[in-house]
Amino acid sequence: MESIAEIIKSIGIPEIITSLGSIIAAWFAYNQYTKNKKIDLKIDRYKEEMEIKHKKRNDNSSIVYSQLWKILFLTKADRVYILQPHPLGNACFLSVYYEVKRTDKASVVNDIVNIKMSDMAVFARSLATNNYLYISDINKQVNDKYAKSLLLRFGAKKVGIKKLIDNTHDWIGSIFCEFADENQVIDEKLISDLMHEVAINIQYILPEYKE
Repeated sequence: MESIAEIIKSIGIPEIITSLGSIIAAWFAYNQYTKNKKIDLKIDRYKEEMEIKHKKRNDNSSIVYSQLWKILFLTKADRVYILQPHPLGNACFLSVYYEVKRTDKASVVNDIVNIKMSDMAVFARSLATNNYLYISDINKQVNDKYAKSLLLRFGAKKVGIKKLIDNTHDWIGSIFCEFADENQVIDEKLISDLMHEVAINIQYILPEYKE
């Protein structure tokens, strides 16, 4: 029987090195291919998860809008929107994304965006601690100067405000139902009951505010 030394001698050192190199290269190629496939699978899974989240967010947004329209129509309000603190867990800003309104009324979406909570700390604290507020005289009842100026700038004369909470009872936003005609007869009980109903329908599915 030939010894290992004789076999190596008969084959030749260069050939052995070439063969080993080919084997190692093939192993690295297979290993890299396996890693690439795993990465591709992770990317595909991430894309699927993002698509599902995006669809769910869109579906939830549709529900939110339909509920705001319900308030606008049944209360004969001029504007209904949601003021949201963000980022959740460490809220420093207030913004509006969800809004429905009468066609002749100005939108607040482009103006109420990234407002520092510290700029209207008193009003923000009131929103976070009160389950429901009805303001019939903004000049007299709103002490926070910044909040007062915002409400008056967009023509609000009376406003109902309903607190929204998550499943841990943390404040995640407030529904504003605004009326621009100070002579309009307001059914306060209807507003309160309706906003309570809508809050229950949307507060656990309300998408987090994102720019």
